[in-house]
Amino acid sequence: LKLQFLYFIGIHFPANKMKSAVGLLLGLATQSAGFITFSDHVQSHMVLQQSPQKSGVFGTLNTTNSNTNPTVTATVTPVGGTPYQVPGRVTGNNWVAYLRPTPAGGNYSISVSCSGCSTDSPNTIEISDVTFGDVWYCAGQSNMELPLIHTISRNDSLKAIEGGQYNNLRVHQIGKDWIDWSTVLNTTIQKDGKGLPMLFSYSSTCYYFGQELTQLMGESAPPIGLVHVAVGGSTAAEWTSNKTSSECSNVTLKANSQTLFDSNVVPFSQMTLKGFVWYQGENDMGNVFGNSEYSSGYSCEVPKMLAEWRSLFSQEPNTTSSQAPFGLVSLAPSGTEGHPDIGAMYVAQTASYGDLPNPAFPNTFYAHAFDLGDPFANITCYSKGCCPGHITPGAFCNGCDEYCESASKTGFYMGPIHPRDKLPVAKRLAQACYGTVYEPGKVAIKGPIISGCSVSEGKLTVNFNKQLLGTDTVVVDDYQRHNNASFLQVLTNSTLFCLQTASNRTTKVTTCLDDGTGKSVVHEGVSDSTYQSLTTWPMVNIETQGQYSITADVSAFGDIFGVRYAFFNKGYSNCCGLNDPTSGPCPLASCPLKSSSGLPTTPFIARIVNGKCECVSPQTCNE
Repeated sequence: LKLQFLYFIGIHFPANKMKSAVGLLLGLATQSAGFITFSDHVQSHMVLQQSPQKSGVFGTLNTTNSNTNPTVTATVTPVGGTPYQVPGRVTGNNWVAYLRPTPAGGNYSISVSCSGCSTDSPNTIEISDVTFGDVWYCAGQSNMELPLIHTISRNDSLKAIEGGQYNNLRVHQIGKDWIDWSTVLNTTIQKDGKGLPMLFSYSSTCYYFGQELTQLMGESAPPIGLVHVAVGGSTAAEWTSNKTSSECSNVTLKANSQTLFDSNVVPFSQMTLKGFVWYQGENDMGNVFGNSEYSSGYSCEVPKMLAEWRSLFSQEPNTTSSQAPFGLVSLAPSGTEGHPDIGAMYVAQTASYGDLPNPAFPNTFYAHAFDLGDPFANITCYSKGCCPGHITPGAFCNGCDEYCESASKTGFYMGPIHPRDKLPVAKRLAQACYGTVYEPGKVAIKGPIISGCSVSEGKLTVNFNKQLLGTDTVVVDDYQRHNNASFLQVLTNSTLFCLQTASNRTTKVTTCLDDGTGKSVVHEGVSDSTYQSLTTWPMVNIETQGQYSITADVSAFGDIFGVRYAFFNKGYSNCCGLNDPTSGPCPLASCPLKSSSGLPTTPFIARIVNGKCECVSPQTCNE
């Protein structure tokens, strides 16, 4: 009510200054020295995690002028209900008070008083309009951070919120576009420095995840609190303590390692969560992908990071679960940062098991974005100078109208590395979450997963896991067969099976960093382009499909030594990369192999030995 009063009388402060302004005008505690204070992330309008878990409020205090041991007491007052008190716990200059487990909903004020704190300052602080529900923590790098203003669906969401939808959502964001805890409706009313709704400054993936989760849950949706902390350009090592990162070989610690663990993870660790959502990896494309089985690289590091987060957040019993759900997004095809082998990164994102959850990554779910690149990822029209505001006299601009219209309606942020179609990604993520965390078995949560393959009489048959498909079957959508654009590839040279390569610009030598067993191999005279060429890995057309399998004619190649799917590389970086030239967009979800529910087949790679598939351990596909 106090914040609403400020808005009502026309006084507006930047979000990160609002708390201090309220304190100055209304005599409440601020972050100044000598006061008992709430954490910057414990505020009015916030969502606290509902029962059966217990949630805490926490902050700092100053006992400089005190001659006694301070004690902290929290008073919780439900609107129209009976207040109750709980004792706080003081450790040094930090305090925390854990509340009674509380069901979803309600409207509460929480006051915290300190006995024995400084005598020259207010010793009681209060937050109001607090509710209980599910709290999700969204982290990662720029594709998580990308604000709604750069997404195609932003105006639809704005209209829906203004029309009364998604009023169960509340958001908090830190960083350069800080947003105090707020209802989403209030973020449409508040304006940023450009006069745009504050909503448009919020993380698009995080917001759309909450929106689509609400859609799936319908009238039963609880209040959902979305906490966004992502930082563009960050690596996994920045989100992990150095001690934990050091448990994985082939992870290089730098000056900025652990920095985001300290600033964006630890300060939230007393906040009880429902779970985590993670979208990151582009800035690790130049690092070793490795394999969790032999504790190497990115494949090891992110599961270790998650284990560390879970341990940190669950230190207090009955708060965040020690196995809190964790959802991740596989990289968009434009997320290579100029490096090859993004297909192997997709495998690494599953801790090398090829699917989630698994022993290294328990209680996890995922959404694929490899087939959800920006519809206009080809920026030739912009580069040629064919769009308003960037017109080059004499440029040959035939066929650029559609591209320029799209770019004018929704501007890119640093180009297609940040696809503007974040709503489809979040829909998949929310669906996987709903079918994993809230209503297991009620909706499809993943597409086909390879379970085995065989080669006989010039025919390759790839089988998919029946159990994981549930009631779904395998579907092959139309694709440009005359270009063999199936993105199903076979290996024609037995010595060139390689998960990740690295080229030395000085020596011009390309090294296979991982031959599938974790070993590094150098083949003299073999370049990166040879490893990835369509001669080494030619595309093959999918001839027939069964309910749980597909077949392809491979008789033209003699013996084949491997098979892979959706391993994009330079020259064909998405599922439209081999199509005939067009000025139109690449349709979303255009990779041909998927489930009858429309979810894409998870990218895979396997050797073929004695006519059978052998996936890279720990993944198995020997069915």
